[in-house]
Amino acid sequence: MKITVKLHGILRDYRPQGVKVDQFEIDVDETALVSQTIKHFDIPAQRVHAVFVNGEEASLESPLHADDHVRLFPPVVGGSAQLSGTDQADSRPWRIFIGGIMQGSRRENTIDTQDYRRIIGQCLCSQLHHVEVIDPFELHPNSIGYDTDEARRTLITLAQTAGQADAVVVFVPEASMGTALEMWEAYRGGKPIFAISPLVYNWVVRCLATRVFANLEEFGAFVASGDFERSLRSAAGPHSEQTVLASPP
Repeated sequence: MKITVKLHGILRDYRPQGVKVDQFEIDVDETALVSQTIKHFDIPAQRVHAVFVNGEEASLESPLHADDHVRLFPPVVGGSAQLSGTDQADSRPWRIFIGGIMQGSRRENTIDTQDYRRIIGQCLCSQLHHVEVIDPFELHPNSIGYDTDEARRTLITLAQTAGQADAVVVFVPEASMGTALEMWEAYRGGKPIFAISPLVYNWVVRCLATRVFANLEEFGAFVASGDFERSLRSAAGPHSEQTVLASPP
């Protein structure tokens, strides 16, 4: 049966020689587990830190089904080596979670345009040497069709992921309840939150955001100036436990 596999970060080093894409359609056995995907690329199991199957957290022992979409991630946090905020940027990618309006206040089952995610992601990738952008829309492009149980799992998992990232960037031109949850988890985790929003009197934006920007252009200038990365280094503190990676994603 055929499945799709996407390699992230340094796992791209295991692509066939000369291949530049990071997403592949491969054939696996009908009874295959996720572990068969890493054998296909000759990836050592210890190099795989996280697995998602169809947007849901999984493991190397999770069973596969036809047309599954598997995403493999390298280690990005954990370990015991003590590094300074300055050393961190030279050892592993900053993990930046992009939050923002999807359904907003819509009464129908539709979503707002998501172009802002591409703009923010490109801005970060062009200015930061090591960065891993976590984009919920990329992880869950078909979430609008999820049933209630799947939607609940996804909502909670994404909020938890925001709380575990190095920083959260949110785009909220209007109120977004899902984004508020993500901001709250990031705030509880002591992570910097950069809000792009005109809602300066909204209590969630006003009380949880580390800094608020009027528009995407203003945020882009902040990143280009180096102040965004300096904020990340400051938030990382003088002693943060990180895993050292051999190369950027």
